[in-house]
Amino acid sequence: MSSTALNLGLEAGLKYATENPGDRRRLGRIVRAHSGADVAAIVAGSIDEPNGIDDRIAYWSGFAHGVRRFLQENNGQAAG
Repeated sequence: MSSTALNLGLEAGLKYATENPGDRRRLGRIVRAHSGADVAAIVAGSIDEPNGIDDRIAYWSGFAHGVRRFLQENNGQAAG
């Protein structure tokens, strides 16, 4: 698993959640997603995967973890 892709995803997920704090339903769905493909499908149309990602699974896993971190820091617990 690429740590660079994972870190980029983590940052992107945290940014996404910070910019969409009122969309708790979608944020919760991202956190509960079972795969990177599920996360990508949930945010499809909202954001695009950046070019040059060498490990899509790591990127979208990191994205979900970034959203979870936002929810934990702003709610005391993650959705789900």
